[in-house]
Amino acid sequence: MMHLSRRKLLRTAASGAIASLLPGCGPRNTEPQMPVGYQLGKPLPWVNWAGNQYCYPAKRLGPGTEAEIVEALRRAPGVVRAVGASHSFTALVPTDGTLIATDLLSGLAGHDDATSQAEVWAGTRLHDLGPMLADIGQALPNMPDIDYIALGGAIATSAHATGSQFGSLSSTVVGLSLATPDGRLMECSATQNRQLFAAARASLGALGVITRIRLQNERSFQLTEVNRVEHTEDILADLDERVARHRHFEFLPIVHSDLAVTVSTDLARPGDQDAGTENPQAVNTLRKAFDAIGWMPGADRIYDILLETVSGGDRTIRTGPSYTVFPHVREVRFREMEYAVPADAGPACLREILETIRRRNIPVCFPLEYRRIAADDIWLSMFEGRPSASISVHQFGDLDHKAYFAEIEPIFWKYEGRPHWGKLHSLDATRLAALYPRHWKDFRDVRGEIDPEGKMLNPHLKTILGG
Repeated sequence: MMHLSRRKLLRTAASGAIASLLPGCGPRNTEPQMPVGYQLGKPLPWVNWAGNQYCYPAKRLGPGTEAEIVEALRRAPGVVRAVGASHSFTALVPTDGTLIATDLLSGLAGHDDATSQAEVWAGTRLHDLGPMLADIGQALPNMPDIDYIALGGAIATSAHATGSQFGSLSSTVVGLSLATPDGRLMECSATQNRQLFAAARASLGALGVITRIRLQNERSFQLTEVNRVEHTEDILADLDERVARHRHFEFLPIVHSDLAVTVSTDLARPGDQDAGTENPQAVNTLRKAFDAIGWMPGADRIYDILLETVSGGDRTIRTGPSYTVFPHVREVRFREMEYAVPADAGPACLREILETIRRRNIPVCFPLEYRRIAADDIWLSMFEGRPSASISVHQFGDLDHKAYFAEIEPIFWKYEGRPHWGKLHSLDATRLAALYPRHWKDFRDVRGEIDPEGKMLNPHLKTILGG
């Protein structure tokens, strides 16, 4: 999540040998990262990437064709859920009924050079999609900073990146094929099954299984990303100007600190070259530094001095094809909560989160993440009807996130935040309906028509969508 590549910081944090003797980011969770194991006589468990969701599906299917998916939905016993890369932190997938993996529905189904559109099978991982599109001279206009996820899951949860002129991945969808719970295959677009299309572009998998997705792409392009350590208030003071100046801009405030890492990404220029090396373990390095001094009186000031000293104004630069620059390696397991608030409210919301963490001395050191996303017209997209600031809160996978997230979540509510569908939150259907006043009922009506028996609704979806 953090892009620090500071050799000095790595060396300094080696003093973290003392950290094992000192209190740090919080008590170890009594709950293991991998919560279940195989038990004789039980079905093979499914566990998500974060290790906080699991189930024992009675039947697991891996259809390789649309016809097989249609047949699977027609015959499947119990609640049916589809799964891609298992990266959602929320309980979207778990079922004791039938689990349909989309892994075999992968690859390019077709493309159109004239329109820069491509039809892609829904199980395709984003790290495979980039090279596939490059081979036909196309590229996603924007791309999440994690490319392990499957395209179908990314669309279902309105996954996004950053850039005030760019919407979520769902906003690039111009058509899709949907296998319905009663075993039909329906083509959807702005001109065909329009209501279903508006619902299916961010459906949480509640309408069936998306099989193919038609994307509006751009011609292939090169990017250069620059990241550096700056003061958070300096960033916020001219945030609108930075967002307008850069094709993509985000920053990662370091909690219990006045510093943040900025990430500015623009079209590459001739002569751009890589500088520095990205360190996928940077957040663990930060954790060692915090653990080493977090117990001291005045630790926040000492922490800032340490970070400023070891960062030394260094920059990390990455340049290359867009699909190699957008994503970052993610090796450290974590849990995440994310809300999208109106863009104008973003700075105030962020300041209140940082101030609350410091004032209440919450023992956390995983950086936050602040991004900007354009408005869209997708019924249950977090960005429906309003440009948004997305603010993410994280905790290490081996630490208890619950008390920390519970402390911060009400701040998002104060600013009319909408939770990311794939990230942890505590809202139910009644409270969520108030956040989507224009199309909540429209979605429920379409869902009721397409799946009147609730075949796609697991307990989590019944809670957040209403039974």
